[in-house]
Amino acid sequence: MTLAAMRMLLIVFLSLLFAGGVHESAWSDNKTANAKPSDSMIIGVAQQFVLEHFKRQPADYFDVAFDIANIHPQPDKDYWAVVGGFMADAGGNNYKPHAFGIAMRLICPDHEKLECWQMEKLVIDQTIILNN
Repeated sequence: MTLAAMRMLLIVFLSLLFAGGVHESAWSDNKTANAKPSDSMIIGVAQQFVLEHFKRQPADYFDVAFDIANIHPQPDKDYWAVVGGFMADAGGNNYKPHAFGIAMRLICPDHEKLECWQMEKLVIDQTIILNN
């Protein structure tokens, strides 16, 4: 193979590589605009809803530590079910375990805003808190 042919192949290869990179970059930008929330975002929103609805006595300051939570796939692409647990201070550093299950829906595209999430079902310690 001549030097000129090798140069031509290198130029064609680099052109294809660059074009592929531009295409990938454009696809990634479009993907970001339509990005789905990450698992950590979904679990964080679920935990926030649980904190807002956890009934505690007394209503003073309390300490909560969440355990690992699991996301259960749902047929609807904007609907998630999360199951997990947490420990809550029952007073005097007496921590008690609690379990939760929540179903929630993303109702607007900006998944980083809590207002874009709608809680539809919530169970804490086998007590139904919400069932829409």
